[in-house]
Amino acid sequence: MAKTYCLTVEVGSEAIQNGLGYMIGFTMPNDQAPLDSPQFPLWSAEVRDAVLRAGDQVFDPDPYTKKLAVAELMNNLHELNSRYGIQVTGDAKVPAVQIQSTNPYDPRIDINFSGVDGDFQVVERSLADLARRKISGHGQTGFVEGARAHFPFTQQQPPVPPRKPRTAGPRP
Repeated sequence: MAKTYCLTVEVGSEAIQNGLGYMIGFTMPNDQAPLDSPQFPLWSAEVRDAVLRAGDQVFDPDPYTKKLAVAELMNNLHELNSRYGIQVTGDAKVPAVQIQSTNPYDPRIDINFSGVDGDFQVVERSLADLARRKISGHGQTGFVEGARAHFPFTQQQPPVPPRKPRTAGPRP
């Protein structure tokens, strides 16, 4: 399976205080490294131009403007796929296009091509879709140091891998 790379493009915005970012997933022909390809600089410049044309319109409150911006972006990327060996595509871990605003209340937008004719699927994930806090167990008790923000649920810490025991040996 071909290795998936990502091209990131940052977009300034008057409507979104700190801007937004696009991440475009792509694969290279013949498992070539992107910087070794003579096509890559031209291809990446065209992707950058397509992203900048879409800009922050993908977060526009008007649904028509938002849909039109996404459709034009994906049409431009589909055209690039037909002209270059470098293919905009996603895999199980990375969508073809991921758009994320610096505003935490804006949804994260994931877009994947869903067919050979340039069809695509859009999935938006909002704060409500993110991993939620959970209880440790029914009847579990504990205490926190006087901060109401921690109650009723505490953020679960990721499990810490066990340490490997040190082996005795000569020291340098």
